[in-house]
Amino acid sequence: MLGTFNNDQPVIEIEVQGVTGIAKKINALVDSGFNGYLQIPFVEAFPLGLILAGVQASTLADGSVSSHFVCRGRVCIAWKWIDTTIDIVAANVILLGTKLLKESGKIFMLDCSNGKVEIN
Repeated sequence: MLGTFNNDQPVIEIEVQGVTGIAKKINALVDSGFNGYLQIPFVEAFPLGLILAGVQASTLADGSVSSHFVCRGRVCIAWKWIDTTIDIVAANVILLGTKLLKESGKIFMLDCSNGKVEIN
């Protein structure tokens, strides 16, 4: 599965699915500093019918603390569906974290000099 670079940031297409059964393709920024699974904004989450699992507080890179909803859903990464938690935030950014990459069992390769992103 190939990704791209967008403004010098690695982006990969994934699918997200909730209880509606509708899967939506979205482009996620691969963030090696995000040790969670997946973070998506409210506007992407609500139509999917993700199941609320709770509320969680997280410490951000600048040291501030932010609370957000945590939902259950499914994510397809490199043709593999994974049942996982998804952080729902107000920010309009979609982040794919290191835990989801690890759980996928795939190899993530980043070639900055040639602008290539690949998950095998």
